[in-house]
Amino acid sequence: MHGRFAVALAWGGLAAVLAGCSSGKDARARADSARADSATAAAAPNADSAAAPGAGAGTLTSDITAAENSWRIAVTGGDTVELGRITAPGFTMVGGTGAASTVTRANLMKQVSQGMLQADSSSVSNLTVNGSGDSASADLTFFWRVSRNGKPPKAETMQVTDTWVKRDGRWQLASRKERAAK
Repeated sequence: MHGRFAVALAWGGLAAVLAGCSSGKDARARADSARADSATAAAAPNADSAAAPGAGAGTLTSDITAAENSWRIAVTGGDTVELGRITAPGFTMVGGTGAASTVTRANLMKQVSQGMLQADSSSVSNLTVNGSGDSASADLTFFWRVSRNGKPPKAETMQVTDTWVKRDGRWQLASRKERAAK
């Protein structure tokens, strides 16, 4: 009887440790993802039926939606392993001020890993996907509460165009460009 109690106690302790490993930021990122997934699921039937009669357009939209959410969660969660996996080697992010605000993949990884760029929430909305085969572009609205260089977080909403390429069977973000607000 004592052996079973000890095993149950050990499993309970392990579960508590694993639950404790998730930070509040991770929990918020998962909650953001769930909201984005439910919004996408609600909009997907209309988007897919309007795109094309075949399943290809729906699959592309689903794939890019999932990739956008993976990128968003990695940035928000500070997950440089996932950022490294999901961004293409030549990735660049061009802000609203042009070349002066361009961030390379290496700079992004450094900013995230050193805590210079931290976000506590994010979301994707108004997603429109175009493309075929191994390339796609996504026009979307990106929202996040971001802190740069230790300053208090502030909410930012931007219109962006993401360019995705499929390499070795997975989608990678090749570039992100901020567009002028409409």
